[in-house]
Amino acid sequence: MIYATTRRSSFDVSDAEVPDRRNRMYTNASPLLVGLRLWGFDRPKVRRWGENLPTLGGRLAWEIMHDPDDDAVDVVIHLVRSSATALGSFCWNCVGANRAMHDARHGRVLNVAIFSGDARRLPAQLNGLWVMAGQRPQEDIVHEVVRTLVVPRLANAR
Repeated sequence: MIYATTRRSSFDVSDAEVPDRRNRMYTNASPLLVGLRLWGFDRPKVRRWGENLPTLGGRLAWEIMHDPDDDAVDVVIHLVRSSATALGSFCWNCVGANRAMHDARHGRVLNVAIFSGDARRLPAQLNGLWVMAGQRPQEDIVHEVVRTLVVPRLANAR
């Protein structure tokens, strides 16, 4: 489920068997909160497909970030859509997301940018980890990022 608020979800598995209490994946700890930061994406559209994002039985929670400095999230996925082609080679969304990635590089939160559009419009110097969506739908790429980067982080959380 995707949340439109910035509040952290609660997760209670009081009747569940807990094989390893140090591993967040098996405890009754709060879910890992993944914030989606939108750069050129329509919020209602992301909310619609965001309802299908994996929750891993309540171990993952999703929200569209309202506050870019929200420290309650554990992972930030920047969804970056190339700005209007009328601007030529300049991509305002790319510049803003790249700056946010630069500012987050020394923080404790994992930041990943997913770019949709013509890669030639990206800034020459990219900060952090950028994933190129190509022609694939953004929701498919978000699923892939979660599978390869977020789930292992969840499994290794202490």
